[in-house]
This record gives sequence, C-alpha cells and structure tokens, in this order.
Amino acid sequence: MDYEFRRDPFGGYRARFSMGHEAIGQWLIDEVGKDEEKLDELFSIIDQLSNRTRTEYLLHGGDYSLLLTNEEAEVKANVLNIELDEDLDDLAYYDDEQLAMCGLEDFAQVLGSWRAFIRNEDMG
Repeated sequence: MDYEFRRDPFGGYRARFSMGHEAIGQWLIDEVGKDEEKLDELFSIIDQLSNRTRTEYLLHGGDYSLLLTNEEAEVKANVLNIELDEDLDDLAYYDDEQLAMCGLEDFAQVLGSWRAFIRNEDMG
C-alpha cells in the first residue's frame, strides 16, 4: 500500500492512497484529522489487539467506520451500510473508494506516518 500526505493550498490536509486503499486516506482526513488524542487511543487499541488482550474494536465515525481485529484493519464508508432497493440490483454500484482493508501492522505504520506529518506541519 502506497500513500502520500500533503497540505493543500487552502490549509487542509490531503492523503492519497494507492488504488484499493483510498478509503483509508479519506478516513484519516474526515475522522482523525489533527486529533492526537484519537491517535493515542488507536495506538493503545492496536497494542491491545497485538497482545491479544482484545479481539476486536469498532469505531463509528460520521462518514466512515473503522473495524480493527488482531490481524487487520477495515475502513468502510457508512453509506455502504444502507440497504439498497432490490430494483437497483442491475445497476453497477461503485464502492471501491469506500472500502479498504490492510494488515494491522501496516495500519499502525500509516497512523504513525500521519502523526509525524501533522506534527511536522504544525511546527513548520
């Protein structure tokens, strides 16, 4: 999984992720942002999952939800939880940018990189 963090011209943050992982970038921007307390909580949860003192963690956000297990992280747009009318079955439903999964260790590395990025931006 490749990713890049940037500051946009309007003072906001951007997180670009490789195809299949775009939802993680959007989740970082929308649900985490510059909230270091949330990052600290997530690192604590990841430690508990890695040490097997916890088996699962679900964080419901405004636009995205995060599910962490002992082995993987899943970011899913909340809109995907909406039941679609059966008449829409013939329509192509595009959700590639709204669901992403990766290993728990990779996810922890992403969070660490995000933390370093926002700290560096605040200092610069």
